[in-house]
Amino acid sequence: MDFAKSMVSSPGPSSSSNLSLVAPSSDEDNNGLRALNVIASNEALMNELGCEAKGLVESHIPRSNTITPSSLCVIFASYASLSFVYATPNQKYSNRNGVFHHNDFIGKEFGVKVPSRCSDGFVYIMRPTVELWAHSLNHRTQICHPLDQSVVTLNLHLKPGSIVLESGTGSGAMSHALSRAVAPNGKVWSYEFNKVRAETANEEFKKNGVDNICTCEHRDVCGEGFGESCGDGGADGIFLDLPEPWTATEHALRKLRPDGRLCSYSPCIEQTQRFVKTLSDSCHSVMTIEVRLKEFCVDTLPALPMEISMPFYYGTEKVDKARKDKVKAEEERKKKEAEEGEQPKRKKIRTRPAAEMRGHTAFLTFATKSVPLK
Repeated sequence: MDFAKSMVSSPGPSSSSNLSLVAPSSDEDNNGLRALNVIASNEALMNELGCEAKGLVESHIPRSNTITPSSLCVIFASYASLSFVYATPNQKYSNRNGVFHHNDFIGKEFGVKVPSRCSDGFVYIMRPTVELWAHSLNHRTQICHPLDQSVVTLNLHLKPGSIVLESGTGSGAMSHALSRAVAPNGKVWSYEFNKVRAETANEEFKKNGVDNICTCEHRDVCGEGFGESCGDGGADGIFLDLPEPWTATEHALRKLRPDGRLCSYSPCIEQTQRFVKTLSDSCHSVMTIEVRLKEFCVDTLPALPMEISMPFYYGTEKVDKARKDKVKAEEERKKKEAEEGEQPKRKKIRTRPAAEMRGHTAFLTFATKSVPLK
């Protein structure tokens, strides 16, 4: 799966100096080694120092367009009907469009149109993405939808290599979005208080190829904290999807590094109010937003013939004159069209809001942990 596949090393332009990236041995080393690693990765600086730059390697993410056994495939039946299967030889998938044999798309490329063997129906086999996965996964809980996911990853300032803590794994939709944001060398530690959901999430992470980045632990962070996943002050961002996020604020701030970002996803404004109260002494730049997607339709329509305005007076000479003028103008228009031949129909562009719009999902509260004064 291409959500956050393990990077494969290959020789690159930074070759044989003995510089290499070093993992910190303790929490105190984090900031210093992070800076040194950036310097070691800077090819231009290495060249200035006269180093041959061969010790480091460049990496790439291999992407295969071919569907192989065990590949995760998103089944696109219609815009409102998406599901998924893991490609398995000699297995079948059925929906209202018909019965579809896995053998008919194994070995083909993603995007292939697969006809049913027993009807006129068909489906498309799509490459999985975070967005398609959110629309096709099995909902064990309410999920964070792609629109909110994008706003969260942006405002948490996530990038490759970031360390993120998530509480409230649920169906795993947000976990996959976070994994993609921090891949290939970042880490997502996710926590779920329901043991069955935690085990199911870990199984999905392994099948979907993100288990090298995302791990789910059965734990109640409100009462027990975030455990030993990373040291105090070691997380770059924390995402809370909890019914009572204010009970986890203290634990979250302990794990968050100074200037790290915190986000809470709460459907009710009362949850948001209580959560914000707990941030006043330890955070700044607190902001709560609600994300709505309003789509506009732009289309082209044939222009209607210009109507001659007619004064609205009954039983007067003005009415009779206007009617006569209108008839005369219409006759002249037809006569002109007959002389010039058929003219292309005039068109006009119309813009209007879409008839439907997704309603409220949640309030997103963001905050930045304050740097302690020395």
